[in-house]
Amino acid sequence: MISWERGKSRDLADYGDLAFFPRKKSDRACLLRPTWENPPKAQIYRGSRTVQELLTFLNENCETFRQQDGNLSYAGLLMKRMLQNLYRVQKSEDFRHDPNAGPVNIGGTCERIPLPSKEKFFHEYFFRSKPVVITDALKNWPAMKKWTTDFLTKKFGHKMVRIAFAPYGEYEGCEKANNFEDFKNFNFPDEVKSQLPFPDLVVVRPAFLEMKFSSFMEVLQSSNNSHISAYLEYSSIPSLLPELEQDIREMPFVAGELKRRHLNIWVSNGNTLGKLHFDPFDNFLCQISGTKQLFIYEPHDNMRLYEAHIQEAKLDYNPTNKKFRRKKLLESTSMVMSPVDILKPDYQRFPKFKEAQALNCTINEGDVLFMPSFWWHEVQSYPSKEEPRNVAVNFWYEPFLTKEFPCSTCKMDINSFYHHMLYS
Repeated sequence: MISWERGKSRDLADYGDLAFFPRKKSDRACLLRPTWENPPKAQIYRGSRTVQELLTFLNENCETFRQQDGNLSYAGLLMKRMLQNLYRVQKSEDFRHDPNAGPVNIGGTCERIPLPSKEKFFHEYFFRSKPVVITDALKNWPAMKKWTTDFLTKKFGHKMVRIAFAPYGEYEGCEKANNFEDFKNFNFPDEVKSQLPFPDLVVVRPAFLEMKFSSFMEVLQSSNNSHISAYLEYSSIPSLLPELEQDIREMPFVAGELKRRHLNIWVSNGNTLGKLHFDPFDNFLCQISGTKQLFIYEPHDNMRLYEAHIQEAKLDYNPTNKKFRRKKLLESTSMVMSPVDILKPDYQRFPKFKEAQALNCTINEGDVLFMPSFWWHEVQSYPSKEEPRNVAVNFWYEPFLTKEFPCSTCKMDINSFYHHMLYS
């Protein structure tokens, strides 16, 4: 019998049972500890007691690849080679030793290739976590010609949509917490605040309004020369606009190989800036209208990007007087945003950012950017020459490489969801 604090015990049924307790992960954990944690759950092994059977059980549950002699199996050796061969941004000579130097240290630009074969894509880019721009990848998409402003408005004008609003097109940057109205009256528990490395900063979430799609399109047409920015962001096509899915195509070289988790549409007036963050998914960003310029950073040394929990705050927007208020601090934290403003970096506070090397990845209409999971990115959108708008679709897939987050020292590892690829 195994006993825990407060007298609780776990009966393993028979003497000699083998109990396996998975390692506890702090991944995406709440910073406020519960007063009492439930005892860990064990998986009981009652199979054959041969060394090989026990080893198979442990390898499967520990996500390891060991043989009886302690050496790595073929799959383990392959995984080790893959992790050693991950793509790294080449260091440029443009290090930021001068505190007055320009903002973004560019280590290069994304490689641009035509539509690749499955073998080329997986071996040269996917398995290496290497970003790449695929040119003219959308030329056979009906959406490229069909999704005009007039078509979208007529088709979906009656639909209610949730629209993000932010001043001057900047979304989810970091600001001082004392800019917000309730700062003096807001109290985080000391236990939580002590775990925040930047307790004076907050990630500013946009204001949200529910409106008809037709009203949103009117706002886009009128917001080009104002400080008001409206954005249909992170919006699920299957849930919100399912009819659009027939006008787009999955990239042929990943069809049947990857597990799609989300399919989103993004629509703005083309003057938006999404501040530096990462996504825990493999991403295919497909540009339908307008242009996006992305500065992206590798996920292998996240101390340079100061990955951490950061408190969140929320804007308030009054559509009648068209004014924003920094109104409310939130009890939640962001786990994917960087506190570094790459356009106005504070090298005194964030000195390690001087060594961060960015890739400049610009996608034009018809291009697709493959951005592997956990790559940091800041996204500046620009409008189409024909219409004052920017339209994109992105496919988010179960990541091939994953890590615990927020954790600035945690390393990338191959997702157990794709371990079957090591045997094929």
